[in-house]
Amino acid sequence: MDSLTPASLPVAARGRARIVLPSRVAYDLQPHETRDGLTLPRMLGSGRFAKVFAAQQIIDGQPGRLVAIKVLHDHVDYQAERLFTQEIALNREFSCGSHAGLPAILDTIHLGPLVMCGCGVLYHPMCPNGCGLVLQRINLKHRPFPALRCSGCDYSLSAEFVREPRAAALFGPTAKPCCTADGDPYAHTGTIVNFVLREAMVMELLEVSLADYAAFSDGAESQPAPPLSPLERASVFFGLTAAPTRLTRLAQKVRLLAKVDLMVRIAETVVQLHERMHVVHKDIAPDNIMICHASRVVRGEFPEGSAVQVLDQAANVGVRPCVIDFGLSDRKELSRSWYEDADLRAAVTKLPYLSPEARLRRQSIGPVEFDPVKRRFRVPAALLQSSASIATNDIIVDGDDMSHAGDVKVTKFEREGEQHFACFEGAAPRDHVRSFEVIRPLGEAHDVYALGAVFCYVLTGRHDEVENLGNLVRSIQEQPCPLERWHLSRRDNYANRLQALREPFWRDDLMEVMLRAMVRGRPESYAESRTVRGAGPVRRLLAELKQIQQGMLADVFSEHGQVRTTRRRRLVAIGFVVLLAALVWPGPRGWFATEAAAPPVEAPPSSPAPVEPLRFDSLFNSSAPEPVAEPPPKIADPSTKAAKVAEPKPRRGKKL
Repeated sequence: MDSLTPASLPVAARGRARIVLPSRVAYDLQPHETRDGLTLPRMLGSGRFAKVFAAQQIIDGQPGRLVAIKVLHDHVDYQAERLFTQEIALNREFSCGSHAGLPAILDTIHLGPLVMCGCGVLYHPMCPNGCGLVLQRINLKHRPFPALRCSGCDYSLSAEFVREPRAAALFGPTAKPCCTADGDPYAHTGTIVNFVLREAMVMELLEVSLADYAAFSDGAESQPAPPLSPLERASVFFGLTAAPTRLTRLAQKVRLLAKVDLMVRIAETVVQLHERMHVVHKDIAPDNIMICHASRVVRGEFPEGSAVQVLDQAANVGVRPCVIDFGLSDRKELSRSWYEDADLRAAVTKLPYLSPEARLRRQSIGPVEFDPVKRRFRVPAALLQSSASIATNDIIVDGDDMSHAGDVKVTKFEREGEQHFACFEGAAPRDHVRSFEVIRPLGEAHDVYALGAVFCYVLTGRHDEVENLGNLVRSIQEQPCPLERWHLSRRDNYANRLQALREPFWRDDLMEVMLRAMVRGRPESYAESRTVRGAGPVRRLLAELKQIQQGMLADVFSEHGQVRTTRRRRLVAIGFVVLLAALVWPGPRGWFATEAAAPPVEAPPSSPAPVEPLRFDSLFNSSAPEPVAEPPPKIADPSTKAAKVAEPKPRRGKKL
């Protein structure tokens, strides 16, 4: 092998601590065949702005790991490209240092126009007019969309019209190097992988979403388990439950512990975003949380179906969540670009996880009276009565102003009598505008609300139950009450929300955490309002969630010495029952007598002899001998004897 000498190094590598060499890394898109024999690129997912394809990394001609390549949709505009550039920068920062729960970027590539034919061949599309020249990207001056154009003729196709039938010309025989005859079966078939030259992001392949994990973790148990009755609780406490039933309940606790552990890890990731990186995700939902299964330990050491094996599963969960899709995220300052997406409200799986300000992110408020001198405007009464109302950092925009040059931001509020005024910064809009909109930015409080909703999905596995919990949250906002179990139990449908949680353990504690994350303005709430900034709310959420996790760990691993513990409990209970019976039962003289027997009282010697009762047999039978009365025994009087002992004897004189 030849040594690498300085003369053979590239010019870019000299004089620097960096070696710039050609890379031998390639990527093969994973094909997917349909029933009709059509070959398509394997797509892992699709969002509002981007799509993700599965590929295999090829290193020096040898297959390597499976990766995911994220590219923008074909029809997006320049604004989406700017957001994607910000997302790439964020993911590049995640790769620097230790950021658990955040995706690490593996590579960034510049991907040109790319189409996959129905036969499986990838090609750069050529001019459909038959010029034989490849199409190139061009940025249009007066349109917000890029386009493909042929340098040899006047053919062009804008991204704005890529979903129309005219885009089928890119799949024709004149645009591809394969299947060039009209009679070929795949001559007019194809799939656009990437429309124009753009950046693409290569990431670790994660195929298990939170939705898949929730369905897998529940197993065959489709209905929530009923709560334990007081008699069942007592039998569990004293170890009187049958072994199969006890093992089933232990498995339920372990399954719930795995879910709570997953919730803790997701909350820790959001704490990193809010506290260390000052990033607001703004799109936390089950489809943006992927699951990484770590290497599991071998389960052969313990007998299958035993309590020891279930405890081993609790000690080695081996599941790590990863929060993805930072295309809508904000760094420090809150932007408004996210609210221009018109398809968000139509997403059924997204709606239950939207906070009140996200549901009403754009609201028409009609005409607004601006005072350019005092730089304030009168707040419309309809806006004050809205559930989201108006707050600082809200943006007042002209719906017809596409450039947003006349947007103003609310800075503070003033009140004069019964009138409410909002001060603003920016140029006051022109007078002829009669229709304005208020745009509500999403901050850290929105992420906290979404966390509570995601936790509900982890515990129930159903999007409709998350929506039902949101209805309970809205009723509590309208008619407030303390977020504690005694007060919450008096609310309508609270019992139904508890029953929706699959495992019958720690339901009230977990429900309190979810409600405190989603309800605003209460003393127990994590976020006082939607305008709160910083990591304080999610920090409080994580602290209370970890307390529940610690209690569950103690409860689960107490099964390790459950036999010895329940035996002691039974002995203590038996001893208590015996002691209680000894204190309450008035039995005969002996051990169970309530008090000691008193000694018999003897009659004094001067008392008369007892009268013998009349016997009826002596009246009717004269021959019966009469009983002889025996004299009572002489009993020495203790006091008399003591007196005799104490009396001195007289002295005798001498005889003369």
